[in-house]
Amino acid sequence: MKKTVFSFMALATITVFLLTIGIANAQWRNETHDVYNAPMGVVVKIDGDLSEWAGIMDAVTGTDGTAFCGVEFEANGGAVTTFEEYNGGKWSDANDHETCFMITWDADAVYLALSVTDDEHEHAAAAAWNGDGAQLALEPTGKRESGLPLFLYNIGLDGAGENVILQNEKTNGSPGLAAEDAAIVRDEGAKKTYYEFRFSAAELQIEGDQFSAGVELGLGICVNDGDKGEGQNGQRGWDGWYPHAVVYGKNSEKTGLIVLSDTGVTAVEATNKLATTWGKLKSHQ
Repeated sequence: MKKTVFSFMALATITVFLLTIGIANAQWRNETHDVYNAPMGVVVKIDGDLSEWAGIMDAVTGTDGTAFCGVEFEANGGAVTTFEEYNGGKWSDANDHETCFMITWDADAVYLALSVTDDEHEHAAAAAWNGDGAQLALEPTGKRESGLPLFLYNIGLDGAGENVILQNEKTNGSPGLAAEDAAIVRDEGAKKTYYEFRFSAAELQIEGDQFSAGVELGLGICVNDGDKGEGQNGQRGWDGWYPHAVVYGKNSEKTGLIVLSDTGVTAVEATNKLATTWGKLKSHQ
């Protein structure tokens, strides 16, 4: 009888322990914008002109039918927000700072576009991330477990809005992004900054150096914001898609999930949606 009681108590202890581990490892996920089903068939030129992306923002949405713009994430301390202030930074609304993003792919590469509403462009620091700029974390298996190797890239546009600052922070033995793999264009009149990236299958060490439908990747997008007011320069907050994959540590378990789809966005769809979609990219609020 004592043996039976002991076994039951031991089993109960183990069960509680496992449940505790499960709760501790559980990660917050956005209920509507956790998975991005990336279409194929869009020919992308890395130049900061997003016109070839027309149609994708309408075609790829969260489960609630809304675009991947101003996506909510869990901030430090557990609050759910679309922008997280940092180190004394002040954010007012989507006109102050908001990030929309789109992804497409072909056999050779995955492409990422960011359309960032930003009322002031500020980047006085030498570091790519310390001001208006993007920090990207890619996890090439899509498993989204803790401790997995991340590919980390930082990119910003200097304060003059002329020169791209690119840092290959961690590439796990790959050569990193070259100048032709990333572009940023600032439209001061529209208060928009446009980013384009190309991540080759070889760079991310995908088997066979080629992507195919069904491949899954983890991605964290952190777009930092700095302003020109006193005490507002540099990294004073951020938004994006699971930015805590990058900030407050490098966290592979906190990435969003990209699924490469065999669905294409046809030229007809892109033409029909050009006016509305390009309008969203230039004036989404």
